[in-house]
Parts: sequence; C-alpha cells; structure tokens
Amino acid sequence: MKRLAALVLLAASTASAAPGAASGDEQSLLAAVDATRNAFDEAVITARATQIVDGKETSSADFDVYVKGRDKGLIVFRGGKNSGRKVLTNGNRMWLLVPGSTNPVPITANQRLLGGASFGDVARLRFSEDYTSKATGESETVGGRACRILELTGKSPKLSYPRVLLSVDDRAQLPCRVRFFLGSGREARDVTFTKFREQSGRKLVSEMEVRELIGAASRAVTRLEYRDYRMARLDPKIFTPEGARGL
Repeated sequence: MKRLAALVLLAASTASAAPGAASGDEQSLLAAVDATRNAFDEAVITARATQIVDGKETSSADFDVYVKGRDKGLIVFRGGKNSGRKVLTNGNRMWLLVPGSTNPVPITANQRLLGGASFGDVARLRFSEDYTSKATGESETVGGRACRILELTGKSPKLSYPRVLLSVDDRAQLPCRVRFFLGSGREARDVTFTKFREQSGRKLVSEMEVRELIGAASRAVTRLEYRDYRMARLDPKIFTPEGARGL
C-alpha cells in the first residue's frame, strides 16, 4: 500500500434551465446524486481499494468505514501490512492511528489512501451542500449511459476543488462521472461511477474508479468497491482518538 493520509469519510430529475442558469431542479438532482453515496446517516461500510497500473492489479487494501453524520468518520484497515491502522475524522480534524503507537498522528485532507484515491473518495462530500450548479448544455456517454454535464462552483474558498464538472444520468438520477479542478484551473482528478446496487429500497454506488491526473499516480487507476452497507447505531466515543483505539 502507498503512503497513508486523507480527505475522509467521496466517496449527483431533469432540469430544463438554459445553459448558464441556476435551477432549483438541478439542486434537487444533486441531492439525489448525493443519496447514492451518503444514503445512511449512521452506517458501517465494507470496502476495498485496488490499484491498477497498465491494466494489471498491483496492490489492494481492505477496510471498514464507520460514518456518523457528515463530520464523523473512521476507517479501519483489515488484513495486510496495514491491518489495524485507523484514520479518524472528527469535524475538520484528522488523525492516523498506528497499532503500538501512543500518540495519534495529525494528517491533512489531501493525502492518499491507495494510488490515486484519497480518503475523501470514500467519504462524505455533498455536492448539493458544497456547490451550486448550472447547466452547460453539453452531454457525454459514460458506460453506455447518456449523461448531461453540470458545472459546479464551490460555495467555500476552503474547498480543495472549487470547480467540478459532474455528469449525471437524468432518467435514473445517478452520477456518471466527476472531474475535479484546482483553483489554478488545472484538472486534478477524474472519477467514474461504474456500478450501483439496490439496498433497503435505495440505489447505492457499489464501485467507482479514480484517476489522479497530476504526479506519479497518474499512471494508475484506483478501483473503490463498496461491498456492503450496514445501518448501525454508533457510539460517538469511537470518533475520538481514545475511543477509536478500542474498536
């Protein structure tokens, strides 16, 4: 597994507005897209990240993601050389907890999980709350689906990606693809949603592929698989460094 760090715990109805116009219908569409990734307020998600270079799988990591609301998350690695390591998010603060180490290590929001995927790709980013949208009048085909392209503008200057192009399947109200842009205008990340599943009467993302477009990781595609979603009542104590150690 590559160096650990984080953006944690990404992991967007038809709108008839003219290009360049904001639409309440589009904001509703963003909320529907968010629901495919953040369906449950409290849940445990079993996941796997696999790095693929030149079409070959080179490494993987299995982990569970504990989420409570938007601001609390905990990733627990299962098996492999990183087994037992944990990444904790509580509000804007994040830590890496290593077995045998006494003190949690503060980490930043843009470090890597595996290859081109950051902890934020398994996380709680909400397009409908963090961005405003407008129609571009453009479309593309992704995985055989006709998808309309929306341009999203960040509401906060603190967002890592102030501009986003989101492709959506209007008919199914599902995300197709997301392209993330830095403040400089450079495209930094490309995410494609490849599989969905039905659970508890909801359609959820079950697989996505992440490509980092800048740096050494740009040769790799990282596949994130969400293998199981389990609704759960989670003790708030596990989202503290002390409580997370005992999980």
